[in-house]
Amino acid sequence: MFPLLWRLTALLFCLTVTTAQAEKLRFAADNWCPLNCKSGSDRPGFMVEVAQRVFEPLGYEVEYIETNWSRAVQETRKGSFHAILGAFPGDARDFIFPQQELALLQNSLFVRRENPWRYRGVHSLREVRLGAINGYDYGAELSRYLASDSNPVTLLSGSEKPLQRGIRMLHKQRLDAFVEADLVFWYTASQMELEEAFTVAGTLGEPLPAYIAFSPSDPRSETFARLLSEGVEALRASGELARILARYHLQDWR
Repeated sequence: MFPLLWRLTALLFCLTVTTAQAEKLRFAADNWCPLNCKSGSDRPGFMVEVAQRVFEPLGYEVEYIETNWSRAVQETRKGSFHAILGAFPGDARDFIFPQQELALLQNSLFVRRENPWRYRGVHSLREVRLGAINGYDYGAELSRYLASDSNPVTLLSGSEKPLQRGIRMLHKQRLDAFVEADLVFWYTASQMELEEAFTVAGTLGEPLPAYIAFSPSDPRSETFARLLSEGVEALRASGELARILARYHLQDWR
């Protein structure tokens, strides 16, 4: 029943946007595979594929723009892009978040396998050269630590794949520890053929839901968010969500 209801909702919405049939919905983020990967590839990321499956039947074309995370948030907030991919609620609290998350991610601290250091709370981070990505939401406590100039932290930014750069720095011992969502770190390290070099030194809090979050500047964002939530439920019920995730060797988080 629910997939049918969603298709009827989509059809009605389509009829109300006949002037927007060729409009592109521009979704922006940095490369954070497997959520969003290389733009234009046959595997652009499972969040990108979900967005395509939901919105293309409505007559929209989903365009995924790779850019650094800070710019993605800033430009989407202004309305230059329609949404950001892979957002935690703390990344952009003024954005419009759907009811349906698109992943559950655990932030972890990674070290080289031979490194005996283990995370024992934020105070223990002073013992290591920590790497993180500028603009990411790591939770209130760690974010305060990263913001202090007195702590030994390297914040990576820019459009030149900061995650890959951070993994290389960790491998070459230019960093002692690196904080990242576990799913993303292991996927990227595997693609770089470096996964055997690292281990988890500790986790930060509970797993967090990650979303496609819509611009607060677009009056249609509430509608887009609702349609995305309904569409994800329809994809789950039909088995299409499982097929998308399987392309990235993943299973439904629910």
